[in-house]
Amino acid sequence: MGRDLASYAKAIKAVDAKQWNDTCQYEIDALHKNDTWKLINLPPGHKSIKSKWVFKLKADGHYCTYLVAKGFMQIPGIDYDETFSPVAHFESLRLLLALAILEDWEIHQMDIKSAFLNGVLNEEIYMEQPQGFITPRSETKVCCLKKAIYGLKQASHTWNIQFHGFLTGIGFM
Repeated sequence: MGRDLASYAKAIKAVDAKQWNDTCQYEIDALHKNDTWKLINLPPGHKSIKSKWVFKLKADGHYCTYLVAKGFMQIPGIDYDETFSPVAHFESLRLLLALAILEDWEIHQMDIKSAFLNGVLNEEIYMEQPQGFITPRSETKVCCLKKAIYGLKQASHTWNIQFHGFLTGIGFM
């Protein structure tokens, strides 16, 4: 207990393998529910990128598992173009919080689970099926990604576009 695992192979052989498998299944279910990919035959002349499982055991004993694309295999201009997404500076946040206190503003915060998994991809990206969750009778098929997953070069950019569209859609400027 207290250590993160380095691979799927180690997770399924660990003493707490059931907990790790349950979190992997939860992640796969979330990806399917979000319609993140469709299984297809790899088109001729295209390459697929690999994925890996990332295992985290939180300080409170909570098991977390993420499926991550090996984005370092992506090729600029083919697998992605834009990667920029704005980042709030700590000084800006401090200023807003100070103003909120001075002006007695109400403050809300939110955490969006699987945030990056909401960004719609414009590029054709093919990924090998995740280890341990290869679809029977479709072993040679690849995941044609419809939405971003962690590890893709453009994941934060696509999430920012999606979130920006939502905020402007409800009237924020």
